[in-house]
Amino acid sequence: MTLTEIAAWCTADHVRAALERQLEGALVEVPEDDDSPRRAFSEALRKSLMLRQKHPFDVVAIGLPDLLRYRDLVAGSEVTLRATNIEAYFIRQDGSAEQYQPETED
Repeated sequence: MTLTEIAAWCTADHVRAALERQLEGALVEVPEDDDSPRRAFSEALRKSLMLRQKHPFDVVAIGLPDLLRYRDLVAGSEVTLRATNIEAYFIRQDGSAEQYQPETED
C-alpha cells in the first residue's frame, strides 16, 4: 500500500462513514485527520468522554483506522474504555469495522 492510499483510506470521513454503518444510532467520535496518532486518539477519547457524560445510557464509540499504532493506543487505554463503557472500533481499508476485544489470558 502506498502512502497516498493510506492517506485516502485513513481520513476521518472514511472512518466515520464506516462506523456509522456498523453502529446505527450510536454516538460516534472519530479523530480528525492528524499527523500524530497519539494526539488524534487523545482528542477522540476526550470527546467521547464528554459524549458519555451527556448521554450516559447511549452507545458511545470511537472509530479508528486499523493501524498498529491505534491498536496499541486502544490496548493501553483498555481499562479506561471499559470503565466508561466506550467501545472502540477499527476501520479496515475495505470499510469493514472490527470491534476491539481485549486479549484474554489463557
